[in-house]
Amino acid sequence: MKFIYDFFIILAYLICQPLRLISDKINLSYKGRIKSFEILKKEVNPNEKNIWFHVSSLGEFEIAKPIIESLKKKFDDIKIIVTFFSPSGYENSKKYKSADSKLYLPLDNSNNAKRFVSIVKPRIAIFIKNDIWSNYIYYLRKNNSIIYSLSSRFNKSQFYFKFYGSWFLKQLKKIDFFYVQDDNSKRLLEKNSFDNVNISGDSRYTSVINTLNKNKRITKVEKFINDKMCFIAGSIWENDIELIDKVIKTHNKSIIAPHDISESFINSLKRKYADNCIKYSDLKNEDDFKKKILIVDSIGILKYLYRYADIAYVGGGMGNKGLHNILEPAVFSIPVLIGKNFKGFVEAEDLTSLDGLYSVNNPDEFFKYFTKLTDSKELRSKSGEINYSYIKKNVQKNRMFIDSLIKKIEYL
Repeated sequence: MKFIYDFFIILAYLICQPLRLISDKINLSYKGRIKSFEILKKEVNPNEKNIWFHVSSLGEFEIAKPIIESLKKKFDDIKIIVTFFSPSGYENSKKYKSADSKLYLPLDNSNNAKRFVSIVKPRIAIFIKNDIWSNYIYYLRKNNSIIYSLSSRFNKSQFYFKFYGSWFLKQLKKIDFFYVQDDNSKRLLEKNSFDNVNISGDSRYTSVINTLNKNKRITKVEKFINDKMCFIAGSIWENDIELIDKVIKTHNKSIIAPHDISESFINSLKRKYADNCIKYSDLKNEDDFKKKILIVDSIGILKYLYRYADIAYVGGGMGNKGLHNILEPAVFSIPVLIGKNFKGFVEAEDLTSLDGLYSVNNPDEFFKYFTKLTDSKELRSKSGEINYSYIKKNVQKNRMFIDSLIKKIEYL
């Protein structure tokens, strides 16, 4: 089975090669992976106390960051290596100083995984959420690394629990500790003979509280908004634009922060909104600040921008990209709108049931909810308070995992 798995990993790699010509994202990750082993050889000493975090994308990186920072404060003799699967995570990590090494994860074939583990020799490996790679798990176990799965979620529809997934389930059982997000995941793993499962919550709650407490100001944005009611659409894709278009065109001040900040997508937004919009990087002259629409073409500032929103929309829920981080705007005590596809996102399911979050199916429905919120300060305040209270309640749950990890490191 391992041979077959290797074959499909390499096949997927070959299939992606032509796509580099039409996808900036695929091309960026390809170029980044070419340099991965070079970075490892230059920056990593296998004889040090190496702790390896693997994250898929930006959302998972946000989960890892407060944990990394807690460990760095506690221990001055550890080295943190963070690997990424997608460009949105890696590109946003370049200025992050708490990690000693940051790189793309080499593709999960046997040669790459064996080589990676032999160079890093991690004492502890932590896979965030469900980006778990079987060959890496296999060679980590051979290296006697302690392996954690953090903030993961499991359900019966996943291949681990199908008749054809027995080999993958066997690899999953090589993980030492699971800290899952919910009771359903815990029960499912225990039903499949796992006895190493705890519920930890999600460190993103800690991360967004830290963002709130930083109270970071962005003067250019303050000048652009000029005390007017502001709508922010964050982490959006093309099908999100279709949903929010009417509001963007008619509202006083709107900020659009695309998930994809490639030149082609940014330019398509500029063409769509023409003279009414300005890019964040172009904000200079007095007339620039009088525009109605601000297009954010910089990575890493969205979570701070939400401070200026009266109402927010978070993208990813209108297609199959996956809903992006709703906690980033919710922590600022504002109402949040999302698209129709949010099943499996615990915080979205919880907050829609509590009326802090509003899910919409089409542009008319979006405009209706948006108008209700703009017309009622009381409704905005009520929804915002629900969101903030929910986050505060969940912050403490993450402490269990950090305490467990600290104890393990103390005995390394």
